[in-house]
Amino acid sequence: MWIVNADDTGESSPDLGGCEGCHSDIAANFTNSLHYTGAGMKGEYARFAAKELGIDMDEYYAKWNCSKCHATTCQRCHGENPHEEDMSKNISTCDQCHFKKQTATFVGEMPGHKKKGPAPDIHYTKGLICTDCHNAAEIHGDGNVYTSQLEAVTTKCEDCHSSPGKTVKDMPVTQYSTDVPAHKIHKDKLDCIACHSGWVLTCKNCHLDTRKGTQPVSDEFYLGKGSDGKIKTFVKMEAFYDNASHVGYGEWFSHTVTDTAKDCAFCHESKEVLCEGCEGDILGKGGSFIPQETIDRIYGITAPTEAPTTGMPEETPTPGFGIIPALGGLALVVYLVRRR
Repeated sequence: MWIVNADDTGESSPDLGGCEGCHSDIAANFTNSLHYTGAGMKGEYARFAAKELGIDMDEYYAKWNCSKCHATTCQRCHGENPHEEDMSKNISTCDQCHFKKQTATFVGEMPGHKKKGPAPDIHYTKGLICTDCHNAAEIHGDGNVYTSQLEAVTTKCEDCHSSPGKTVKDMPVTQYSTDVPAHKIHKDKLDCIACHSGWVLTCKNCHLDTRKGTQPVSDEFYLGKGSDGKIKTFVKMEAFYDNASHVGYGEWFSHTVTDTAKDCAFCHESKEVLCEGCEGDILGKGGSFIPQETIDRIYGITAPTEAPTTGMPEETPTPGFGIIPALGGLALVVYLVRRR
């Protein structure tokens, strides 16, 4: 909805339910945000699956009413009386739209809350909600126009876990330590979520023509190289339309963080996890599959087994030397027996 001549320039301005009267700066940014424009998934489909399968995304969005999840007023997230009770402080507000791949997995359930998933995100078990990590600039927009969440979302693990003295909801935040061997080895090579994602979704049999039969599974785990060069978790999506298919992969934060990281063997002894032989479009702003030469180089490498040490160099025994003290001991026994 638009109202005309809302400002001195005579240009059209968005009607955000009256909130723009006092919050003009926020309103200006919000109209460029993904929440308002609905960009992101629609654009990704248009570039990849829809393009290959011959789907007109404008018609598709209209037919399936996909745009209903996008917020065109402040009240959609903040409620009718935000000054009295702000709905944005409740996870159920975000869940209205993000229940398929974000809030559901965050609370430990499969998409749509249809059944239990392997485990909830540790941040959820600690009592955190979406707005404890995602700041206002990400939600309202920062004035820039983005095409996907990968561009618009800037929150990183380091924001809290590499900030000594940081507290969230009066809880001290565990800090990243370089004393951990895996941190030393993988520093600047792996993103935190590569090891600290408990599980990741894979979307199978996503029938775009009927929107039925989708089978999300949690027993597959893929890694790829993100657009920033770091190894990250990748989501795999299999789409079908009129008996044609499309497979896409993309870097994805599954919101299933755990404080128990994957062990070395999980990745280094599984070429499937390293996505060897994976084929399909790379979704999002970039990234790639892990190069085969890298897979060949790291496959089979596990953490070295460290034996306890006293700090003294080990002595190499002299062959046959051990028999001398043995004979001496035997002679002593014979001598004592004779004296008795």
